[in-house]
Amino acid sequence: MNTITFFDDFALSCQFQFQRRYFPPEILHESAFFDPTYPVTYCSMHWCPEIGKYRLWYGVNNVRWDGRNAEHCMLALAESDDAIHWERKNFLDRPDGANIVFAGSEGSLHGAAVFRDPHDPKWPYKCAASMDSLHRDNQNIAPGIIATSADGVHWDEHQQQFRWGSSMSDAYNCLLFNPVRGEYQVLLRAIMGDRRICTSFSPDLMNWSAPQLMMAPDGFDPACCEFYSMSAYQQDGVFYGFLWIYKTDQNDKIPFKMDGNIHSELVYSYNGVNWQRTRQPVVPLQPIGSFGDSQNYLMSITPDHTGKYWLISGLFPSQEHGLRRPNVNDPNPDLTRKSVHYTCRIGKGRFCGLQSTGDAFIRTKGILFHDDRLTINAACPKGQMRVQLTDIWRKPIPGFTFDEAVPFQGDEIAWVPQWKGRSLKELLGKRINIEIKMYTGCLFGITGDFYPFHGAVPQAGYGQVENVAQKVFGDQIDYDRIEPLGGK
Repeated sequence: MNTITFFDDFALSCQFQFQRRYFPPEILHESAFFDPTYPVTYCSMHWCPEIGKYRLWYGVNNVRWDGRNAEHCMLALAESDDAIHWERKNFLDRPDGANIVFAGSEGSLHGAAVFRDPHDPKWPYKCAASMDSLHRDNQNIAPGIIATSADGVHWDEHQQQFRWGSSMSDAYNCLLFNPVRGEYQVLLRAIMGDRRICTSFSPDLMNWSAPQLMMAPDGFDPACCEFYSMSAYQQDGVFYGFLWIYKTDQNDKIPFKMDGNIHSELVYSYNGVNWQRTRQPVVPLQPIGSFGDSQNYLMSITPDHTGKYWLISGLFPSQEHGLRRPNVNDPNPDLTRKSVHYTCRIGKGRFCGLQSTGDAFIRTKGILFHDDRLTINAACPKGQMRVQLTDIWRKPIPGFTFDEAVPFQGDEIAWVPQWKGRSLKELLGKRINIEIKMYTGCLFGITGDFYPFHGAVPQAGYGQVENVAQKVFGDQIDYDRIEPLGGK
């Protein structure tokens, strides 16, 4: 499946009377979660259909780093029916009753992120983490490993055979499957303290590429800022990411910067390697005195159990990064209350859209259907939208015109366009353009089983740019065969 999003206009040949608008996820404040024993750190949340519950894997730390002593990080787990009311359980019948499910053979792990892999029935749960042993003399030398689990509770690190790194990656280590490359991908720090976004790839979890630089600050970023970490999620041909922008304290006496604050920026990609910046915060900073008034860390995305919304795991601190001001009288000395986990919610694929400003119109570039699946993500409960199909010479295709279209008024993430008595099956294997008219509404995306056909030959997708002319034409190119009206 491919999706035409509206972060940019690349897939469009014409658009007017629309304005691009970004939409922040809703912070569900009633979902506030603290661990009563440990401070909560990096989080991963997933809907787990096999148990009919949401699960929240989160890092905990019971040794505060002071520049000399190593942190002691472990992976804990909570469950919820609604992603709002969370319950800690003694999953492994530990004598202390804690809900720790994984700490690795070396007793501590850093930046653990859990990925739910729907394509692997044996190990549907995978965790990427740096094994920062409590007994390691040099934490710069720390294996990055993949642990696997059949149930999300019992974990196997496979004697550290699945290694994606050899140097400490001291931030959120996001793991995902990249369908464009057909490989697993980890987002990491190549070197401890080097705050840029790097990545490694593996076809089998065993053999990993050397880390490569993927994103770094540029001249339009705040002075002396760093990229602290990043998370990513892929759906229907688009990668959505949260880039953590670290605005450092330029007077920080520590050479590798510990003071400052962090906010999450929305980024996107079509292949998971080359990313585009929006320069837009995912969520706004909260009112002064609230959790998240100076920082936020947006992490995993999971579809909710209805498929209508995306739920986002977010960590919202009560103070700035570092907390290295001993003369400040802290009104909240309880370390377990320094940060809160909030569930955030947004409509599927609705981070960005084109909102009408009058009688709005768009026309896509050429596409070629090889299946009749086509849906439009749109909201116009007080307006209207109509869809028309044309040939590439902009001639409306009889039976698929604006006048013959069934008008849409409502709010749906996957509305199926309809024409009176006609079916998209009639146009399979044909190159067409999609035109949309809208007033008083917002258009978020067009998803379908099609090839982008913007140039001389069709391509597999916006991220999978390989030539698929052989699949479409066979051995001989015949453009007349794909023109629904027989050419100009």
